[in-house]
Amino acid sequence: MVTEEQVKSLAFSIWEREGCPEGKDVEHYFRAKKILEEQEAAQVLELAPTSLLKQIDLPAPPGKRRIRSHRKKK
Repeated sequence: MVTEEQVKSLAFSIWEREGCPEGKDVEHYFRAKKILEEQEAAQVLELAPTSLLKQIDLPAPPGKRRIRSHRKKK
């Protein structure tokens, strides 16, 4: 789970890299939160067994074979 401290730390880093612009704190906060949540989701998918990915119909993580459903195309 992404913590508030992680989000704030990354948002601060983004702010510094962009040259410390005024008035972009909310934008940096939400960008940092999105980045961290996407990284966390990618880690979960990477660790998920392929059989689970098949059940919930999500794409397999990079490097793993994608299991196609047995549904017939119309």
